[in-house]
Amino acid sequence: MPTDVVLCKTAEIPDGAVRHFEIMGYDIAVANVGGTFYGLDAACTYQWANLADGSVDKERMVLVCPSCKGAWDLKTGQPVDAPAKFPLTVYEITAAGDDLVLTFTY
Repeated sequence: MPTDVVLCKTAEIPDGAVRHFEIMGYDIAVANVGGTFYGLDAACTYQWANLADGSVDKERMVLVCPSCKGAWDLKTGQPVDAPAKFPLTVYEITAAGDDLVLTFTY
């Protein structure tokens, strides 16, 4: 069942930044690229690391792990650079006024 969760104000995640949220026990990384927001699982699939501590490569549109340097596509969650092997779950993120809303399905 889809549930909308207000995360924060859109201004709280600057362009090029990533922020961590925990929703119903799930760790989610939210990235801002040019005012478009992307939500992905926050756990690296190669070794434990919080992807919200990583970086966004705005040219390649990937989220880079701070530990293993693997990368995942922000739009699809698919692995792009090794050692990343497994896809990440992607979450729908929308702006409702100045609120950032994540649609969470559990």
